[in-house]
Amino acid sequence: MFERVLLCHDGSDAGRIALKRGAELAMHLNAKVSVLSIVSDAALDAPSIALSLGYASMANTEVEYRRLLSESVGRLKARGLEADGFMARGNTIDTIVEYSKRLSIDLIVVGHYPKPAGGRWWSGPERTALAERVSCSVLIAMGQ
Repeated sequence: MFERVLLCHDGSDAGRIALKRGAELAMHLNAKVSVLSIVSDAALDAPSIALSLGYASMANTEVEYRRLLSESVGRLKARGLEADGFMARGNTIDTIVEYSKRLSIDLIVVGHYPKPAGGRWWSGPERTALAERVSCSVLIAMGQ
């Protein structure tokens, strides 16, 4: 059924739910898990903002993402799952599509992120849904 699962995780509440639900499913299926952490091109990090204002900042968003990724993979391995992690920078949907193909993924698990203006993050500016761009199943994890 699903032998390779891609968990898209960003440290947010929705990302933690996706990680939890995806891990539970992967355990039942004895699937290999890959965790993908994406630093969005649209995300402004503290050092960039501070620099644009003429200040220095010791905060480093990418370091925090790497720490969260490492912790997530460690927790999955501690639960007995075969797991690896990948860090990427770019457009969220494009990056998920790229990694799903590269890793021959059977199932992508994402969190539920409603946009304040309506719609969902997994349907990009062109309104092309993530599910329409991949050749595998997509699970949108909701709730606790």
